[in-house]
Amino acid sequence: MLNPAPNVDTSTEIQLLIVEDEPSRAIALQETLESLGYIVLDIVDSAIAAIETAAARRPNLVLMDIELRGEIDGIQAAEQIWNQLHIPVIYLSEQTDKSTLERAALTVSFGYLLKPVTAPELYVAVQTALSRYHREQFLALEHTRQLDIQRAEVQQMQQLKENFLAMTSHELRTPLSNIKLAIRLLETVLARQDLSSLQDQTTAQALDRYLTILSDQCDQGLNTVNDLLDIRSIDADEFPLELMPIQLEYWLPHLIEVFQAQIQVQLQSLQITVFPNLPALVSDLSVLTRIISELVSRACSYTPPGGQIKVTAQPLTVSQPSAIQAVNSEWIQLQISNSGDDIPPNEQAHIFEPFYRIPQNDQWKYGGTGLGLALVKRLVEHLMGTIEVTSESGWTIFTLRLPLNASSDVNQ
Repeated sequence: MLNPAPNVDTSTEIQLLIVEDEPSRAIALQETLESLGYIVLDIVDSAIAAIETAAARRPNLVLMDIELRGEIDGIQAAEQIWNQLHIPVIYLSEQTDKSTLERAALTVSFGYLLKPVTAPELYVAVQTALSRYHREQFLALEHTRQLDIQRAEVQQMQQLKENFLAMTSHELRTPLSNIKLAIRLLETVLARQDLSSLQDQTTAQALDRYLTILSDQCDQGLNTVNDLLDIRSIDADEFPLELMPIQLEYWLPHLIEVFQAQIQVQLQSLQITVFPNLPALVSDLSVLTRIISELVSRACSYTPPGGQIKVTAQPLTVSQPSAIQAVNSEWIQLQISNSGDDIPPNEQAHIFEPFYRIPQNDQWKYGGTGLGLALVKRLVEHLMGTIEVTSESGWTIFTLRLPLNASSDVNQ
C-alpha cells in the first residue's frame, strides 16, 4: 500500500516567479501573493526571461501570462520550463477562446486562471497546484522505488536459478556418466553373448533398440548438463581459451564434411564459399568447432527437402564513400544460411535466450533443449566476437564476426 503523499506545508516559504508584461498587473499580483504569505522571487516580462530566471532561481511555481510579447508566448515558455526544469506552471490569461485552451491543455499545466484574479482564487490555485505537484513527485518516486525492488527481485531469482542449475548440473553429471558407462558395459556383455544367436530374433532386435534409445537419451542428458556448466563457466569468466592459428580454407570444408551424409539423406544442397587467401584466424579451435557445428546442425534441422544451406567465410568488409568495398583485415565474417520458413521478427530477439523455443515450431520434430543458441552466443562473445540473426524472404542467416587475432582482444 502506498503511503499518502505529503500535504503542502503553508508554513514553509513558497517561492514564486511572476511572468507578466503589464507592469501594473504584475505589481498587483505580487502584492496579493505576498499578502497570502508567498515570496515573489522576481517579475519578468518575456518568455525568454522567464526560462532563464526559472533556471537560475528555481522557484516552486511559475505564474505565467499566456499573451507575452516576443518570439515565443507563455505556453511555449511553460512547456520548456516543465520539460527542462520540471517546475509547475499556472497559466494567467484573459482569453477563453477554444484555440488557446486547447494549446494550453496539450502542455503539462497545473492550473488556468482568468484575469483579473482574486486573492481567494489565487490561493486555492497555488495550493492545489503545489499539492498536485508534490503528490505526482511522490508517486513517481514510489513507482521508481517499486521498479527497483522488482528489478532486484528478478536479479535475485535469476541468480538463484543460475545457482540451482549449476548445482543440479554438477549433481547430474556423475550419475549420467555412470549410466553411460553401464550402457557400454551392457553392450559389451551382450556382444560377447552374440545376440544374433538368440532364438528369438525379435527379442534381440528389441534389446538392440532399447540400448540405442538409452545411449542416445543419456548422451542428450550429458550434453545438456555440459552445456549448462559451460554457460556457467563462461558467465563466471572461468572458461579458458586455447588459441591457435586456424586456416579456414582447409578447416571449414573438413568440419562440414561430417554433415554431408545427413544433408544427402534429407535431399538438401550445401554450398561452402571461402574467400581466397584468407589470413589465419587465431582463435580457439574447439570453441569455434562447437559454434559452427551447432549452427550447421540447426540449419540441417530447419531446412526442408530440396532446400539450400550455405556456409561462407570472408574478411569483414565496410562500405566506403566511393562505393568500393575495402577489406578490414582485423576481422573475419562467417555466415551460415538456410532456406525455409522465416523466424518471426518478434522471436528473433529471444532465440539466444536459454531454454527458449519458437512457439509455433514442432518440438517433437526439431527436438533440442533450447540451450544450443544460448551457448553459441556466449561462446562467440567469449571469443570477443558478435553474432546476429536475420530472417526474411525465405532465408535465415546467422552472421558471426570474429577478430582475426582473439589473443590481442582477450588480453586487453
